[in-house]
Amino acid sequence: MTAVNVMRGRTCHQGSGRASMIEHDEFATRVVPFSVRRHFIRELDLEPLLAAHARLRDMCNRLEEYADALPGRLPSADADAICCDLRVVVVSHARDETAVIDALFTRSIGDPLTAAVMRRVRARHISDAIQADDILAALSGVSTPCAEAFGYMLRSFFDGARQAMDFTQLAILTLGAGRLTQGSRDMLVRGLGERNAI
Repeated sequence: MTAVNVMRGRTCHQGSGRASMIEHDEFATRVVPFSVRRHFIRELDLEPLLAAHARLRDMCNRLEEYADALPGRLPSADADAICCDLRVVVVSHARDETAVIDALFTRSIGDPLTAAVMRRVRARHISDAIQADDILAALSGVSTPCAEAFGYMLRSFFDGARQAMDFTQLAILTLGAGRLTQGSRDMLVRGLGERNAI
């Protein structure tokens, strides 16, 4: 015997010793199980990602200033500080960005676009780490590239990192389009607009 209770658009089907909750979408002809409903992406969900991006952008700005000053060399204390900060930022950025992306989109990993975007984000983390190692080697004196080569290394890193962060935010706007609150969408769009206006 099956009992059906209807309350505020929700239906509880009881039968065969188990109950399941479903929600009827009044604007479509489909029934969405609660277990696969997607949560909204709020500003709070994006704050760790945007904080990680801010730290990496600060590092990119420091490296760009150094690249602009070449062929001059940094004082050893400044080079040591950049080495320490770069190592920490690259590791923490990959960890923090991956945690947010996974939390937002792991349930959608079966979607080919979502899977491709997540692979690209992770691949960029590997690329950042490799480029950072080359920069660290040059700053610490382990390798001694000429000024032109070192400038190219620096610019490849910070240009690529900035583009990758913009890609990640555009991906969230695309993949999470139906889930972003107005505030979180505005936060992403505003940041992208401000950077591209420079």
